[in-house]
Amino acid sequence: MEFTKDKLARIWLQCAPMGVWSRLREWKEHLGGAEQLWDVFSPDFHALLGDQAYAQLADSRKNGCREILYQLDSLKIRPLFLGDGDYPAALARIPDPPDVLFCRGQLFPDGHAAAVVGARSATRYGLAHARRIARELAAAGVTVVSGLARGVDAAAHEGALDAGGHTVAVLGSGLGQLYPPENRDLARRILESGGAIVSELAPDAQPISYHFPVRNRIISGLSGAVVLIEARQKSGTHSTVNHALNQGREVFALPGSLDAPGSELPLQLLKEGAQICTCGQDVLSFMGWNAPPAVQSTFLPDEEESDPILRALALEEKTLEELIGETGIPAAQLSAQLTLLEINGKIERRAGRAYARARA
Repeated sequence: MEFTKDKLARIWLQCAPMGVWSRLREWKEHLGGAEQLWDVFSPDFHALLGDQAYAQLADSRKNGCREILYQLDSLKIRPLFLGDGDYPAALARIPDPPDVLFCRGQLFPDGHAAAVVGARSATRYGLAHARRIARELAAAGVTVVSGLARGVDAAAHEGALDAGGHTVAVLGSGLGQLYPPENRDLARRILESGGAIVSELAPDAQPISYHFPVRNRIISGLSGAVVLIEARQKSGTHSTVNHALNQGREVFALPGSLDAPGSELPLQLLKEGAQICTCGQDVLSFMGWNAPPAVQSTFLPDEEESDPILRALALEEKTLEELIGETGIPAAQLSAQLTLLEINGKIERRAGRAYARARA
């Protein structure tokens, strides 16, 4: 990749440790731009930035950002610059957009997008509805944005993939440090499906705790609406909601059980005027986003609509006992049918004697 000096300086500055961003941005604004900061950067900045940050920036500047450019090229990362035509228009309008957004895959910034977010330790109820709502939104052509985290985020990306839709993951680490490790395969599937993974951090940036509340402004910034599934009052998800409100985004919440910890924040937001969301159509209708009639479909092929077991598993996983109660099939007969469906690749066995529809 080749860049002008101005864009190289902007990449250099964007890859600075997050802890010194605010001080460097003040200097950038004072001097008139990243290129001017690059030109005047000297040992005088040592006291301002501290040993580690100064050494990193000085070394990177000295070698012309060679290591950063190598990482961008080897990982097929495209830097999107604020002010350029390929930069997401919605994100450019928030109060503090990243000057450079690093992107792998295909980012569709101009279509409708909705963030589906929530707790990492979500309940089965939360995970099932996150996946279903995301699937319904994606089936209607809406990009589903989330953070690739455990729990609700992963379920949202899975739902979009179930529908063959478009999904974008915003990381709290660099694109060369996918986190959490168990979702690396999910990240691969997002890219293979035509989706995108983005971050404002240097490619080798580690998933440090304070990166995540800051990245949450990008999740809401890319989206026209934010759907909260489950979260406690004091949670990282709360910061996404706050960013959404500050950015003028519409906030939706899934109602849950009154005594469930994950219902704390959704119920509070509903009391304060958030829109209720029980299905994707709630978001589509309120936002005025056209949706095809099939958006509420369970996405079962016609020949499978008559199978009571597959119908029962259309939206969420269920235990053997739950399937017996819902289908009315005797236990021995049900076990035999489940085995046959599993052999034929229609369903898969999950932990806790549960069964779920097989992933496409």
